Amino acid sequence: MRKLLLWLAMFGAFTIAQALPTDAIEIFIADGNSVSLSSAGKISNLNIASGGVRYDISNRVTQVGNVTIAYDGVGRVVKIGEITVIYDQSSRIIKLGNTVIAYDFASRISKIGDAVITYDVISRVTNVSGMIPDNYRLALTGQP
Repeated sequence: MRKLLLWLAMFGAFTIAQALPTDAIEIFIADGNSVSLSSAGKISNLNIASGGVRYDISNRVTQVGNVTIAYDGVGRVVKIGEITVIYDQSSRIIKLGNTVIAYDFASRISKIGDAVITYDVISRVTNVSGMIPDNYRLALTGQP
């Protein structure tokens, strides 16, 4: 009986973990282009409307249109054009330019500037109250 309960608990945790979305913040940069940055500082998506894209020898995006992207020694984005990216001790983004980013107990983005994001028990976004600053947008992958 214990083995069955243990198996059910492990399967349930695995199923919930697989259903969780990945938080990212889409940053609108210039000329209709945007970069989606995961909360861990990795580029997860590029939306290109115009201009070229350049890469470094590590296959990281270094320029989108006229906007340059810089990385730190561990591969996190630290600057997108004039926007500086600041991290906490857990390597989560806590500031984009002057915009503060906060997280809830489950490490989901819970605040972008004055906007508060809430989730249901299986990590689906249920509400955004307030306004996310004009040049940012919450972007989720794995969201049903």
